[in-house]
Amino acid sequence: MELVAIILVIAAVSAAEVLIFGKYALKGIYYSASVNKAEVYEGETLELTEVVENRRFVALPWIKTELSASRWLAFSRKDSAAQTSGGDNTFIPGVFSLKPRSKCTRVRKIRCMKRGVFSFDDTVVTATDMLGLVRVSRGFKVGISITVLPVGTDGENAVLSFNEPVGEILVRRFINEDPFMIAGSREYTGREPLNRINWKYTAVTGKLMAMNNEFTTSRNTLILMNMQRKGVVPVTSADIRDTEAFIKLSVRLMWESIDSGCGFAFATNGGNANGTATGFVKTAEQCEGVLRMLAQLSDSCSFDFGSFLNALNYGSFTDVIILTPYIDDEMALFAKELESRDKAAVFYTTGNIPENTDAQILHARKFSYTFNAGYAEGTQ
Repeated sequence: MELVAIILVIAAVSAAEVLIFGKYALKGIYYSASVNKAEVYEGETLELTEVVENRRFVALPWIKTELSASRWLAFSRKDSAAQTSGGDNTFIPGVFSLKPRSKCTRVRKIRCMKRGVFSFDDTVVTATDMLGLVRVSRGFKVGISITVLPVGTDGENAVLSFNEPVGEILVRRFINEDPFMIAGSREYTGREPLNRINWKYTAVTGKLMAMNNEFTTSRNTLILMNMQRKGVVPVTSADIRDTEAFIKLSVRLMWESIDSGCGFAFATNGGNANGTATGFVKTAEQCEGVLRMLAQLSDSCSFDFGSFLNALNYGSFTDVIILTPYIDDEMALFAKELESRDKAAVFYTTGNIPENTDAQILHARKFSYTFNAGYAEGTQ
């Protein structure tokens, strides 16, 4: 009888413990998370700080947090758990033991592997009683958003080699002559200011000679990115690896334009149904705004690239750079038309240059790229 009584008492205590723990285990438990930087560049590291607080007078011996994150936010090996079947997310577990009226803080380092906008939406907190008889889970909203800006490619293949857009170019006629662009001298007419007199040629010829200046204009570049896959109807997005490579090349071309004092604009037939385009960019601050747009750019494409080319206005640009996974006859004709309008057209392609196309005339160059193994696996 005593044994039966002991068993009944143990069963009653266990049942009460299960009921009470299941009802009150996570009451008074608070979870929060924050990051030290909301905007970073690809390859940079940020810190995620998690805080679990126990505001009760009862200890909690075992509590687990499980944070869902994109696979492109690389945690350390000890922090990351198995991936989901879809391969897009990883679950980052954390185990805590909390004394009464205490809190625990954990700082994790995250390396941002790929451009994009990533978020930590919620965390699942699970508590277990000391006997391991019951588990209680509760979701906490996190609401953290991280913008990862793209960086330019550092490969030699990205170096401009055709009509590089640096400085000013000569034009037939403009508003005023360029006082720094001297092209010989002419006889002084009396209408030129004295600081335009060329004393060297005056001494040689024995009569007053004035400097002859050219008309110039600044170079403005239009960067076009083709996100369409070749030969697929209806229009289908290109290989994501091509798109990411062209985004990196675009970023490099943008910064090179800014550094050389030239303006640029960017446009692509992807992202939205009617494509995506920026305004004219001249400063580093404006360029950073374009990078934020590229961070949010999706890899979708439904706009035919040929129609996209015909819809653009090229009047204010001197150079057009086309980044495309292929070059077809329509693009070749488009480039020749631009050349006939005194505009330089440059192709960078990850595909093959057609054999019947004169690469020197078209200024076409094959662009190669490499990704790390993790990226290649993620895009299969």
